[in-house]
Amino acid sequence: MDYKRVFETMVSETEKYLTTNNLKTMVLGLSGGIDSTVTAAICHEVVKRNPEEELKFIGVSLPCSTNSVEENDSAYMAMKAFCDEYWVENLQKEYLLMRATCEQHYASTHLSQGNIKARLRMIYLYNIASVTGGMVMDTDNLTEHYLGFWTIHGDVADYNPIGGLWKHEVYNLCKYLFEEVYTDETQAPYKALRAAYGITPTDGNGVAAGGDMAQIAPGHTYEEVDDILKSYIQTKDNAEHCEQELARLNKAYGAETVERVLKRHRNSEFKRKRLPIAIERGLYAD
Repeated sequence: MDYKRVFETMVSETEKYLTTNNLKTMVLGLSGGIDSTVTAAICHEVVKRNPEEELKFIGVSLPCSTNSVEENDSAYMAMKAFCDEYWVENLQKEYLLMRATCEQHYASTHLSQGNIKARLRMIYLYNIASVTGGMVMDTDNLTEHYLGFWTIHGDVADYNPIGGLWKHEVYNLCKYLFEEVYTDETQAPYKALRAAYGITPTDGNGVAAGGDMAQIAPGHTYEEVDDILKSYIQTKDNAEHCEQELARLNKAYGAETVERVLKRHRNSEFKRKRLPIAIERGLYAD
């Protein structure tokens, strides 16, 4: 893949969407991970290349106690490197209050607690976008999309530049950026991208220990997970071809790993349907 072309397309298409819809700000919640850092670089370039548009890129780090020091440091580096305006707002107090409110009737789980954090961040970011005439940037990649690795009405936002990339391709794009675009090792953009490239991916919500891959496919890589997902999605409507691909995947990665990944994909199918799910008018009206 030509990552120069990928990056240039993401920058130009984002700029086009902003101007077409008369939006003035891009608002991004930075986690310190590779997805939000790469998205921050894209937003930075949009502003830098369009000074006449008076665009602004606002970045906010919204940690809770489950975010590691490494993640928080990486998020701050990315904000400092790429944002026009940025700050840190710790949401631990708000999370504890909302969790206690929710638990008055039903006990929470690790998953539901993580969803509370994601939805609190959504409220905060959308308020900024509302009062500044902007949009909230989405940072989910294609791998996360097909695994359901996101929270409905939480970390799904308005516009996603990297949504067409598999996770291993996001890594490749990040590497391109610090090797070919922001190459000065003494400058903040290079340092931010390098830090994000090396950080262990997590959801930042404390849902499970060990990072994302510990949940998805322990002992494997994103490139291998992407191979499983892509192969299944491309062949699932052709029984014979799908069976051949599954045999290859089982041999390469182990049947248990393949089933673990595909089970997560199948169980999250409801997330990928158009929301809200509505009763079709044709069922009750001519």
